Amino acid sequence: MDDTLPDDESFLKVETIFSKHPDFPSVLDFSVVLRRYPADEDIPGPSLAHLRGFLFQPGYLPEDDEDEGYFDVFDERSGHAALAYQTLIDDRNLVAKALKKDADLEDLNAVAYLERLWVNPSLRGHGIALRLFREAQQILSRPGLLVMVKAHPDDLGEGGNRKLAAYYQSEKQLRFRSISERHEGWLVAAWQDVVINKDDKSFVMLDVTETPAVDKHD
Repeated sequence: MDDTLPDDESFLKVETIFSKHPDFPSVLDFSVVLRRYPADEDIPGPSLAHLRGFLFQPGYLPEDDEDEGYFDVFDERSGHAALAYQTLIDDRNLVAKALKKDADLEDLNAVAYLERLWVNPSLRGHGIALRLFREAQQILSRPGLLVMVKAHPDDLGEGGNRKLAAYYQSEKQLRFRSISERHEGWLVAAWQDVVINKDDKSFVMLDVTETPAVDKHD
């Protein structure tokens, strides 16, 4: 990857978008997106990779099933998000144990749930996924933040969740921790301090021509 921009060529750019959720005032939807911009034009092409999720800042973590405020936010999103909420309730001790080296769970008061990560197949193998995670970490990090994500590849083969989780964890800056063997693919992190990776640039140069592809979850 290089941050040199030739004047006569298109380029890839990483951008982050936030929007307030229409039904939940304490929720911010976000996406970190990689797009190609034609040379000398301000209108980009379609998403070539994206990381999407939401940030919920109620000022506390849930402790029991009676917390309808938390349940409604997570249940409205997806089955995986609802499972993340249930894990916080039923296996709070495992989450606390996973984070023990980084934070005391009792000090955390907000959750960023990373819902969906997709990279155009022709761009895979170049560290794009980890680049999007690092961008999200720099943007989202704040005191008291718990991060949850499930490594769940589209082409799920035997051990797919575990292998993808290991890939996510290979970027030590992200500090992703596995909850337990029973929760295969589920990772948590405490992003309480902003981390700036000096090697990450807004512009990404790859000697790859992407092929048209659409995230089937769009």
